[in-house]
Amino acid sequence: MEGIIELKHVLKNFGYQSLFQLTKIIMPIITVPIVSKALGPGGLGIFNYTNSITQYFVLVASLGISMYGNREIALVYNRKENISKTFWEICLLKAVLTCITLLVFLLFTTFLGNKIYFYIQSLTIIAVMFDISWFFMGIEDFRKTSMINLGIQFVTFILIIFLIKDSSDTILYVLLQSVGTLLSQLLTWLFIHKHINFKKVAFLDSFRHIRSSFEFFIPQVAILLYTNLNKTLLGVFIGSTAVGYYTNSLTINTVFITVITTLDMVLLPHMSGLYAKGNINKMVDIIDKTIHLQLYFSVPAMFGMLTVYDKLVPWFFGKEFLFINKVIPLFSILIVVMPLGMSISRQYLIPIGKVKIYNKSVLIGAVINILSNLILLPWIGFFGVVFSNLLAEIFVTVVRTKSFLNQTNFSFKKKNLLVIFCSSIIMWFVTRIITNGMSPTFLTNLIQVSIAVPIYFLLTSLFGYNPILSGLGKWKKEN
Repeated sequence: MEGIIELKHVLKNFGYQSLFQLTKIIMPIITVPIVSKALGPGGLGIFNYTNSITQYFVLVASLGISMYGNREIALVYNRKENISKTFWEICLLKAVLTCITLLVFLLFTTFLGNKIYFYIQSLTIIAVMFDISWFFMGIEDFRKTSMINLGIQFVTFILIIFLIKDSSDTILYVLLQSVGTLLSQLLTWLFIHKHINFKKVAFLDSFRHIRSSFEFFIPQVAILLYTNLNKTLLGVFIGSTAVGYYTNSLTINTVFITVITTLDMVLLPHMSGLYAKGNINKMVDIIDKTIHLQLYFSVPAMFGMLTVYDKLVPWFFGKEFLFINKVIPLFSILIVVMPLGMSISRQYLIPIGKVKIYNKSVLIGAVINILSNLILLPWIGFFGVVFSNLLAEIFVTVVRTKSFLNQTNFSFKKKNLLVIFCSSIIMWFVTRIITNGMSPTFLTNLIQVSIAVPIYFLLTSLFGYNPILSGLGKWKKEN
């Protein structure tokens, strides 16, 4: 009975988080073409370039506290310890770090161009101080943060549709994004009094969290070096238009990555709770199921992107972005690679405190990204940055997967993987052949999806591995 209650709780949180993540996906699907056509590669590039630099300061202000706070609250909550004291200690630490970082940011940006954009983006740094989403995730309450973010995203979405008309609205677009981020953090404080009592905490007690949170900060710096740094390099050495191409190429693939990794965020505090109770075997059993379920969706999603991309770009992004038809297929491999690496880190390495292995993987990724850029950027320009990103992400996932396999009895089910890949390849081939002569329109993409999804679902069923049907069968028996 306890296991059923736990499962329902996880599924409930998964539902809220999925709703939020789906909204995060649907909004860009509608707003990206509007913004891309209105602002153009130049305006969009300015936003992404200034945002990429601002994110370095957001990272410093956060100091890994979001991930650390999530785990720490989950551990304290499950051990019935003083959760209010821990909460206020972490909040005080964040406030001090944010104020210092904001001051440095304002001084630093006085020496850069596009000052007005940077000043507006400073609101996202202030938002870090008020971010307590880590607390609600730690107590496995995803409803409040999901609903608030949904509301803010919807309002921002409406304002973008009605207010962003051309490249002269770039400043307004930056303002809408920054204010939305700040408001989403401020509103969560309306619900904290139900869980937390005010406690005056000592300044020194607050700083006891620095060392542990810094362990989570190191990998975030490394991650930024092989993600955000690429945008900065493109902006400096090639131009803001290249940043626009790069960002949109990643964004369209990130849509799938976001959906697929939703369960990982929900399971992180749950796994931390299981670890606090010593249920390691149960953790590995859950990971086994979730990773294979994840691959069941991520592999066909990758081949699905390879199916629709050239019919999607012209009507979705506009003719100014036709160049990214050369880039999207390369980035599509990340739909499989990134979720796998994220699952292992969020469901196993972080909950059990194996932060050193987690750090090692992202540090390797950062080093590979920097070295690759030094070699490839001068040689092949834009595509040098693309290949550097791919190499970094692949190595990160390989290191995490190898470590996980060595420490547990987990193994990939080769037969299931063969079914997934064969079904996906056949799906891709048949759909491409049928729709080859069609024009690049929304209707064509809709037809492609309508053909591809049933083919994949039918083939995996015929070949003997369809976890959706298996899960429904078990559910019917139990009910």
